[in-house]
Amino acid sequence: MTEATLAAANVKIVHDKKKNLQRFTELIDEAADKGVDVLVLPEAGLQGYADFDLSGKAKAEQKQYYFREAEPIPGPSTQAIAALARKHDMLIQLGMAERALHGNAIYNSTALIGPEGVIGIYRKVHNQFEFPYFNPGEEMPVFETPLGVFGSIICYDLCFPELLRTYAVKGADVVLMSTAWPMRGHDRATDYHGWAMDTAAQGNAFFNQNWLVISNHCEKGAYSQNVDYYGGSQIVDPRGKVVSYLAEEEGLVVHTADLQEEILKSRTEEFFGLNLLQDRRPEHYAAVVDQSHRYPSETLPVARPATKPRALKQSLQSKPAAE
Repeated sequence: MTEATLAAANVKIVHDKKKNLQRFTELIDEAADKGVDVLVLPEAGLQGYADFDLSGKAKAEQKQYYFREAEPIPGPSTQAIAALARKHDMLIQLGMAERALHGNAIYNSTALIGPEGVIGIYRKVHNQFEFPYFNPGEEMPVFETPLGVFGSIICYDLCFPELLRTYAVKGADVVLMSTAWPMRGHDRATDYHGWAMDTAAQGNAFFNQNWLVISNHCEKGAYSQNVDYYGGSQIVDPRGKVVSYLAEEEGLVVHTADLQEEILKSRTEEFFGLNLLQDRRPEHYAAVVDQSHRYPSETLPVARPATKPRALKQSLQSKPAAE
């Protein structure tokens, strides 16, 4: 077993591919100076993330922006990143708006890129609130490399442990997460959205006893809604311990470890020596994948009283007392 150096970038992203690519080039060169083997870049980092609270004409303009600026994979930008991956002998996950199906569909995607070019594509599966812009992905591939087996997720996917467990069952050593995770407000110390990301990251890494590497935006006052992105790019080890973290500033989180050795220790020495994947009882989890239990968010059943309380009270008052 050999060591590998993982890294993720905290980046201020703009709606300008040329500027974002230039910033990525600088960060990739910096990562190379630090001996990085695997680097994760943010969600939609190539084109910038959408201003989703827009409506009417502004929403149409945002959709048109993605149709103009989205690229196929492979395409010009992935080729540019591949040249850097080749130069530095590095694996790089790029988040981008992908044009597919002869230009008729746009996906919120990541491309895992190595010295030989694109290794694989992941399209965001859980993107319910992105339907005006992006089609949903349908597959959860794993990518086998000399450094280990990798799976990819994007942002909201982190909230669905079934997806990350699927990667673990498929043998993923490392899950690479590109995100554009916003804050609810403007104070990191009390922000629930940021706390949710950090907690979910640690929980998923612990439950699956594998690595999780997260790259996020860190711009402030973004777009028409004055959004502050959380930053918080981080690397979480197979015990659920955060081993590298960057709050608000731009830069890299970096950590070097024997990836497979640490996974082995987490499943044989740590937490009472329990291997959580080995101890699963999937024969009892049928309800998790039973689609009759699935409700789209807009049609969730709402518990309502059969009779309005006031009408019920009046009805009781009008009844004669029992003799």
